Amino acid sequence: MSRIRDMGWWAAFIVTAVVLQAMFPGVDVFMAGLLILLQERDYKNMLWLAPLFIFLQEGMGTRVFGGSVLLYMTTAVFFRMGRWLFEVESFLFVVLLSVVLIAPCYALDWLMAPLQNLAFSANDTLDKCLFQAIFLPFAWRVFSLTRRWTKSDEAAA
Repeated sequence: MSRIRDMGWWAAFIVTAVVLQAMFPGVDVFMAGLLILLQERDYKNMLWLAPLFIFLQEGMGTRVFGGSVLLYMTTAVFFRMGRWLFEVESFLFVVLLSVVLIAPCYALDWLMAPLQNLAFSANDTLDKCLFQAIFLPFAWRVFSLTRRWTKSDEAAA
């Protein structure tokens, strides 16, 4: 039963993330799910969810092609580095991680835009990266709270 509940939560997360990304173009909602997977050290689910997140992110066109793979890898590296210094389930850690990810987000857009003959706007890219940094901690908090409800229901059963 817990496996079905877990799959249901991830299906609801994916639907919600797609809707939120349609409402807020340029925001990567799937990164909140990646953080939850990294925090739970749920590597079995990460094997199929991370590629699904990447395919959805690349397909929706909210990042330049290939950028989401590199950004997710960068997120995982910074997460693992920060895990040694901070409590990974704290809001402060996610805020700091979001602020650190502004630079790779900007750099990846700057590097990938010329490869696809896209115009690069420094101000628009900076605005998008800052909005992502502000959005991610709050999205992570909401999703992680709903995830805890699911996990606490499993522990009570």
